[in-house]
Parts: sequence; structure tokens; C-alpha cells
Amino acid sequence: MAVVPTATQPHLLLKPHEAARSLKISERQLWAHTAPRGPIPATRIGNCVRYSPEALQRFIATEEAQNGSSQVTR
Repeated sequence: MAVVPTATQPHLLLKPHEAARSLKISERQLWAHTAPRGPIPATRIGNCVRYSPEALQRFIATEEAQNGSSQVTR
């Protein structure tokens, strides 16, 4: 029996456009941050690249810790 995401159950892995949208960055910028070029790990399933929501959260936490703040100033 396959696991099918529902409205109450989040996706286990995100497509590149979903991951980029959740980070509010372009897919090109996401690709630049994807391992081995950057710190965000990706999972390959055949020719498909997918991102773990937990890995994206770790990336955000690391960026916040390095920048010393969770707020963006302009």
C-alpha cells in the first residue's frame, strides 16, 4: 500500500520548485546551495532530485546561527 500525502500529512520529500518556493528563493539559487556545491543535501531517486523538509530547516537554522539573527535587515 502506497503512502499518499493528504492535506493533514505533509510530503516526505519536496520537488525543487517546492523547496525553492518554501525558502523564497529561485530554483537556480537553490541549486547553487545544493550539495556538493553547497550545504543543502538532496536525495536522488532515478533522475529526480528531491529535498527533505527537515534538511531545509537545518539549512535555515545554520544560516541564522552564522548570521547571528533570524531577521533580515534592509
